[in-house]
Parts: sequence; structure tokens; C-alpha cells
Amino acid sequence: MAAPSGTYTADHHQKVKVKGSRKLSMNFKSGGDPVAVTEAAPQSSQPPARRRNSSLIVVSAEKIRQRQKELYDSKKDPDEKDYHTSVHQQKPEALARSQNSMLGSDGVQCKEGPAGIDVREVTRLTEVSGKNIITPAQKENIWLRLMKQIFTGIFNVLLWGTVIVEEVLIYLGASDDFVTPIILASVVIAAGFLQWYTELQAESLMDALSTMKATDPVPTVRREGNKRKDMTLDASDLLPGDIVFLKQGDRVPADVRILWCTEGMEVDNAALTGESIPEVRETAPADPDCAPSHARNVAFYGTTIVKGNATALVYFIGDHTFLGKIASSIKSARSKSTLEIQIEHFVHLIAVVAVVVGLASLVANLLSPTRHPIGYIIANAAGALFAQVPEGLIPTVTISLMIASQKMSASNVLIRKLDAVETLGCVSVVCSDKTGTLTSGEMTLRDLVHFETETSMATTTEFEGLKTDAHHHLAAKMMRHGVRNNATVVMGGGKFLGSPTETALMKAGVAIWSEDDVKKIMENPTLYEIPFDSSNKYMFVAEPHRDGAQILSLKGAPERVLRFCKFAYVGTGADEGIKPLNDAMMKTINDSAKKLMTQARRVLAIAERRVKFPADFPWGTTSIEDVQKLMLTEMVFVGLYGIQDPPKAGVKQAVEACHDAGVKVIMITGDHPDTGVAVAKEISIIPSGVDLPPYTVITDKELHDKVPATDNFTDDEDPESLRLAAFWKEVVLHARVFARVTPIHKQLIVMALQKWGGLQDDGKSIGDIVAMTGDGVNDAPALKQANVGVAMGIRGTAVAQDASDIILLDDQFASIVLGIEQGRLSSENLQKSIGYTLCSKVPQCIPNFMELCGIPLAMNVSQVLAIDIGTDIWTAIAYAWQPKESQLMERTPRHPLAEKIVNKGVLVYSYGYIGILQMVWCWIMYFTADGIMDNIGDHTFTPEAKMVNKKASTLYYYTLVIGQIAAAIATTTYVESLCKYKLPNMKLNICIILEVVFSAVIIYWPPAQKIFATTDLSISQLVYPWMTFVVISIFEELRKVQIRKRVSKPKDALKEKLLNP
Repeated sequence: MAAPSGTYTADHHQKVKVKGSRKLSMNFKSGGDPVAVTEAAPQSSQPPARRRNSSLIVVSAEKIRQRQKELYDSKKDPDEKDYHTSVHQQKPEALARSQNSMLGSDGVQCKEGPAGIDVREVTRLTEVSGKNIITPAQKENIWLRLMKQIFTGIFNVLLWGTVIVEEVLIYLGASDDFVTPIILASVVIAAGFLQWYTELQAESLMDALSTMKATDPVPTVRREGNKRKDMTLDASDLLPGDIVFLKQGDRVPADVRILWCTEGMEVDNAALTGESIPEVRETAPADPDCAPSHARNVAFYGTTIVKGNATALVYFIGDHTFLGKIASSIKSARSKSTLEIQIEHFVHLIAVVAVVVGLASLVANLLSPTRHPIGYIIANAAGALFAQVPEGLIPTVTISLMIASQKMSASNVLIRKLDAVETLGCVSVVCSDKTGTLTSGEMTLRDLVHFETETSMATTTEFEGLKTDAHHHLAAKMMRHGVRNNATVVMGGGKFLGSPTETALMKAGVAIWSEDDVKKIMENPTLYEIPFDSSNKYMFVAEPHRDGAQILSLKGAPERVLRFCKFAYVGTGADEGIKPLNDAMMKTINDSAKKLMTQARRVLAIAERRVKFPADFPWGTTSIEDVQKLMLTEMVFVGLYGIQDPPKAGVKQAVEACHDAGVKVIMITGDHPDTGVAVAKEISIIPSGVDLPPYTVITDKELHDKVPATDNFTDDEDPESLRLAAFWKEVVLHARVFARVTPIHKQLIVMALQKWGGLQDDGKSIGDIVAMTGDGVNDAPALKQANVGVAMGIRGTAVAQDASDIILLDDQFASIVLGIEQGRLSSENLQKSIGYTLCSKVPQCIPNFMELCGIPLAMNVSQVLAIDIGTDIWTAIAYAWQPKESQLMERTPRHPLAEKIVNKGVLVYSYGYIGILQMVWCWIMYFTADGIMDNIGDHTFTPEAKMVNKKASTLYYYTLVIGQIAAAIATTTYVESLCKYKLPNMKLNICIILEVVFSAVIIYWPPAQKIFATTDLSISQLVYPWMTFVVISIFEELRKVQIRKRVSKPKDALKEKLLNP
């Protein structure tokens, strides 16, 4: 039965309208070699940009795969964005019927008899299904993008408007200022080019997708009635229901269900999963609870057959394939970062201020009793507008972030995206893997526990000094058996081959003694050995001992070893230390084992027995049953090993530093909850010695049915949404450990934190800023979802690293804390830099309005440019090297939605405080010019009067330079006194010195005097303006004293809140 017109279906789950949709070819080529898009190894010859984009495709694929599995596990229906079908669960005959196709007379091989779709239906099916083509994203011309960067945006429009006005005035003869438009245009073009170049570094993902195409025509079988028609089709002409024949080396041309394949057929899915190992395919129908992306009887468009041959049925083509779903997910525009949002907010704010000031100046000049030419009035208004625009903002931000990222690389934090520097400083929650990030990732011997008395056990944690021949020392006896009863191979050079727990014992032996001493112990002949296996859960070794005797050792799970023990060593390993093992002692052993387990230890027991079998005992023919009857009946318990993947050095201190900084740390582990809790207590993620409140520890069972049906959580009022919201609100508030968690859950945890975290005093949530660590391909979606994705540099896969924002080159959690600190410092310095830049805006624009009072213009546009571009921009950039204040990591995180970089406090400080102080002193110095009072109210000036005006204007300019020097020094700290903080930023100090030098050049160099309308100043006129510096510095020190008095929050308050929610 034909599919209804207007739709095509693989089954009843997916129904997609395609009629009338626009399909664009991906430019399939024939005859080329297949290009395997795999996870790039270090030696890969693949270009970095292509490797990066291929990895990002894997990220999108993994996100779809994980969401699909979550939906299947929780028995929820997918939505239109999900990849969903049931073809993998159907038998071939039923599948062929559902696709209007037919199997051959030989069955699933389809090599004989009519098979496939009917050629008479091809035209109709093509109209319904469309071409087997993935619609590429439309690209913007790179040169058009450059033009947009230079000529669009509020700042750029304002600045270009100013340039045009200046040029028109020059053309009309109303102005002779050629410098201003040239400098302005240069700044705008340079800033736009920098932004454009930065964006070009991110290659198009669709370019990477275009490399994942079929390269050869596809052998296909169709039918015409009862006649078989073998043909070779271009991949773009394939239709659902087509039966295709694939061989080794072929690129899979569509999403296909494998009907028949040779044994051991393998498909390289690296382009979608990042896994370099090919995956075996089979033909049997999948289980009902198996997601299609995890089924082994399907192959996906763009993957490669690396072994074997197959007959397959096409079920999805083009945009409906798994690769098509990926393409759809990455076509959407990149979301703006928190920094971009904040800068955009600031730009709009300043634009409004600039336009208002410019219009006010225009109106004021038109209403002024002093009549000026229209050209002068327009130039004056343009100057007032321009004075409010921080034209160096964008290059300052970009360069400052680049400098910060270079500084962070010194702390082994590699910044992949500049915006991540600022976001990292706003992080309020760090979700960290346990193994390899919080812990060393290697099992280590931590404890040797043995009987001290018959009622108590002693624990040895320091192993140095134990001797190989100290047979009566219980700890030494345990270490010798740990080395001898061990299957680990010592490779030499600190390398070992064996299970993690046994390797831990062997490493401890080598560390205590030496590699040579350990080898001597291991070289003692083995008379009989029972290797460890999962059923026995123990290892048995018999070896020769003194005087023709033998010593037997049994190591394994405590419950298995104790089953064979009748005695125990107490206090000593000598014969007199052997005591009968009674119930009380057995309870003591079990209690000690449980205590070790609660401390996240993996526990093994060791027992021995000294026997003396005849010299001709048939060891070679002895069976395991004989060993159990003859040798394991009266073992002597020696002790317990406590083995753990220990916390890395410095992790506890780093976690506590996070708490001091108001950053919550959440552990995510696949281990048992008890193990996770023990490690979390050891490193201060959760407090020790207190009862944990509900929701502190969350397991996979609790998350099983807590996945939303859509891509994210919603605010809907339906029962299901309310149930999820109630659960996740509690989890976000209280959870500190997620145990038995799979990578599938990681993205869910991040989304919940971003949705319901960041609880404010008014009870509303603004979302946490989340950093998530990860190292595997399946971690990539969570890394992309997080505000800051943190990949591991040593253990991390290329896919995880490409999905991340930052990479920890040393895999150390402490590096995250250093990164947060540097991120905060970068944001703080950026805020100080912007605040400093804005300080001069009030004294720069006020002279335009003072002309209303008949006061000659105190500052012209070229002088404004001399300050903004000649000195301020370089000083602003120098803030990137500013060291931290002592209180930096004792403050709560700054949430970009609640507290923007440029907030009311910054504006009040710059415009209403420092700017006013600067303006007052600029006018004081202006009016000290001899004769300036006589020129007030005049409309025309003699050459002598013009020189007086020029002298006063030069004093105004020079005083503002000194005022900006005072602002530069004052803004280096928020609350800390400069007497304590001093002047540690040598680059800023150099810029301050250069400001003075540059101002001297403008004041005294004749060519500069002509450009900037300045004149020479006397010695006294150079000295008096420094009173501005003195006054501002005194005011600032008094202000900071008052702020320090108001800071009363104790240091431990944040930690207390995070540890005891």
C-alpha cells in the first residue's frame, strides 16, 4: 500500500512534510576517495579546522543519541526534533512491506528475483520524499560580513555619522579639522577587522558535513511488476524502500536497515561517535527498549563499511537521516555569550547617552545668545556626541581577554573561546568528574589493617621502613604477600601490567622496597596457583618456605577469604601470635572492612598457612578441589588491605577555596554512592560527621524517570512538568554528589542547574552559571550545554576538547579554581578599565554646553581624541595585567544577569563622582589663565584673545590628563588601600608615564600645537594641575576606608551555606 501523498514514513512514529520544501545539493562527487572523519589523534594529518568541525559534528550526534536513549529508558514519546524509528525492531519481511518494498526470491540477500520498490512508483515517491540530499546552511559572504562589522552596530553608526559630519563640514569650508575623521575612521576599521578575523577562526560546521558524502554510485535493485531491475543509482536518487548492496570501503549512502551481511561485518561510526574502533553489525531485530541510534542492525548516512558486505534497505534519506538531524541542530545561530550580552547592553546605554548629549548640544547652541555659523554648531554637537563614545571599547575588550587567556595558559588552563574568560569568572557551580579529576585515577594502597589485640585492630598508613625479611611484623608480612600473591607484571621503569587493585599492591611494594627486591620475592618458585576469577573472587599461591616447608597465601574478597580462616595473627606474625578466630574477632574484622568501605576503600583480605608436604607431593596434578580440602581448611587471617583511588594533592584545598568564593562543587561519579560520599567528605564537598539532608546524594535510579520529553525543561503547568520541577528544584538546592550516573545524565544535570539554580532573595531563580568537566566523547553534549565546558588535556578525547570552552592541560581540579580566579580578575579588570575610560566623559562634553554662557570652548574634538585614543585606550588595555585584590576570592560570584560588568555603580562612580571631580578641577585650572575672564561673553576675538583662549584650553586639556592619571591609579582597587596595594602593575605605570610624555608633546611640539590647538605652559601651570591628582587620591582613600568598614560578612559564611544547604 502506498504512502499517503505529501508525507513519507519509515513507520508511524515519523511523519514529515516535505512537499514544497527547498532542497539544495551537497555537491556529491564521484570517483573520489572516501574521507574518514574520525577522532583526530595527535599524529593526524587532518587539518586542525576540519578536525575541530568533525568533532563538533560528533558532539551533536552524541547529544541526539543520549537524548534518544533517555526517552527510550523513560518510556516517553519523542518530539519532531528527535531521531525516531522502529525499523530496527522489525523483521525484514514486515519492514519491506511497510516501506512498499519487496525482498528477493532468495530472501534477505535479494540477489535473485524481483526486489525493492516498483519503478512505476518512483516519480510519486520522489515527489513525496524529495532527494537524498542534506540541505546545507546558507553562508554569508566573508567580505559582506567584514563590511557589516565595520559599518553596522550602534557604535559604528554613531562614529561613522561623526566622520561624515566632519567631512561635510570640511568640504563646506566650515571646519579645517582633518585629523579627527581620519583617526575615527581608522579606529572603526581596525576594530571591525579584528572582530571579523576572530569570527573567521570558527570554520563552518556544514563544510565538515559536506565531506561526509557518498562518493560512488550505489548498486541498487528495483522491480517492474514481477521483473527484477538491477541498476546503479546516484546516491541523491535513492528513495525509502530501495534495496542497496554495500561492500568494504563504501560510504553508506542513506540510513539503512541491514537485511543480510557477512559474518563480522564492521562499520566505522567515528564520524558520528568519535570512537576509533569499528562497530560490528548484525541482522537480528533489536530489543524493544533499544534506541535506534544504539542498534547494531542499522547503518547511518556518512559512515563507512570497513569490513564485509551487506544487503540493506533504505528507510530515511536526506534531512531525515541521522546526519540530517545533526545538520539541522547545528544550522541554528550561535547563542550570544554572557559577555556579548553585557557589552551589547552597555553599547545601547552609551549610545542613548551619546545621542541625548549630542542633541542637547545642538539645541543649546541653536538657542545660545552667541550666534555661531551652522557648520560650527553641527561640529560642536558632533563633538559632544563623540565625546561620550568609548571608541576604544571593543579593541580594549578583545585585547584584554586575549592577554588574560595567555596568562591563564601559565596556570595550565587553555582558553579555546575568549568569551569563556569572563564566563569562568561568573561560575557559581562546578560539576566535576570524580575519577581522574578529583582523584588520581589510579588505585593506591592506603591502609594495612591487622589485629593489635584480640579485640582491636591497628591501621598502618605509613609503609616506609617495612623490611622484606621482617616475617614477624604483620604489616611487612601483608606487604610481602601482597607482592607475591599477585598476577601483576612488572614491566620496569615504573610501568605495570595487571588489574588496578593488584597493581596498587605491586606499586606499593616497589615504592617501599625497590623493583629488584620485589622481583626477588616474585622469583620464589610457585608450587601451585589458583588465579583470581569472578566466581571464586580469590587468588591462591603455594610457594616453598624454610626447612622444606611450604607457605600458602590466599588473597581476595573478605567474605571469601574469611570462609577458609580458623585462626588469626594477633600482635605478631610469629607462631605465638596465632589465635583461634572467634565470633567477636570475626565481627571486628567485618566492622573494620565496613569502615574502610565507607572511606571509599576497595577491601581485600589476606590469609596464610605454613604447611609441610612431602618433597614428592604431586603439585602438578593437584586439582582445585584437592587444594580446598587439603590446604584451605585452616588458614590464618593476616589482615585487610584498603585500596583507593585517592584524592589528588591539593584538591581538598581547591574545593575549600571554591566554597570561600561562593562556588558550589558537585561531584559526578559512576561509582557506588558510598564511595562517592566518602571521597566527597574527604575533600570537603560535603561536611563530615553530620547527617546528610535529603537530596544530598542522587543516584541514577532517582534520575531514571526525571527526563523531560522536550529538549529542555519547561514552565508548563501540566502534572508532568510540575512533577519534574518539584524534584529538580530540590536537587539543584541540595545535591552535592551524583552517583552511578552515566554521561547521559550529565546534560540533564546542567540544564536543571541552569533552569532552577541561582536562587535569589526574592525566591526567584535566575539560573546557575555552570562549569562541567568531561573527557569522553559521550561527555561532549554536557560540555556544550554548560556555560563553561572544561575538558581534560591529558585524558580528554579530541571530541571532548573541541566541545569545550577551556582545557585543563594538567587534568588538575585546582586549575579550575585558578581559572575561576583569573576569570574573576579578568572581569574585574575589564570593569575597572571601562570605569576608568568613562571618567573623562563628563569633563569632555561639558565645555560644549558652557559656551551657552559665553565661555570660550575649553576642549575641542582633536583634544578629546588625544585623550581617548592617544592615551586612554593604552592605559585601559594595561588593566589586563592588574594583580588581584586580596578579597577577590572571598566574594560571591557575579551573575551576569543580576550584576552586569557595566552596572549602576560603575556609571555613578565614573560620571557622578570621579568625572565631577575632574571637571571641577579642569575648570578651576581653566580660569587661572591670565585674561580668560575678559573673554567671557565675547563673540569675536582678537589674535591676543585667541591666544588666551588657547592657553586656557591647554590648561583644561592638561588638567584632564592629570585627572585621568588619578583615575587610573584610583580604580586599580575597589576597597583596598593603595598604601597596602601599592602600584604593582608595571605596564600601567609605564602607560601613566607615557600619558605625561604624550601630553607634553601635544603641548610643546609645534606641529602638534597646530593640530590640537594648544600652546606652551609655564612651569607653575604644569605643577598646579597636579592638585587634581592629590584631591582625587584623598577622596578615594577616604571612600575605601568607609567601604572596608561596611564589609562585615565573615569569611566562612559562604562556605557554611554551601556545605549545609
